[in-house]
Amino acid sequence: MDLRVHLKICEGCGCLWYRAQTQGSVYCKECEVKLKDFPTPESRKRRGRPGRKTLVSVWAVAEANGGAQ
Repeated sequence: MDLRVHLKICEGCGCLWYRAQTQGSVYCKECEVKLKDFPTPESRKRRGRPGRKTLVSVWAVAEANGGAQ
């Protein structure tokens, strides 16, 4: 049985480690244990269209400051 590995640098601590070719992690086992409680990037994405931001018109701002001069 052959096992193909890549020599990788951990993005968490910078150590060198061997990663199996089928594994997709960028962290060593120690950093994976430390970071497992953090949310994944996929779970942090908002679904759907972003909400509209209401813009205050220039005239409303001028009126609130005592009118246009």
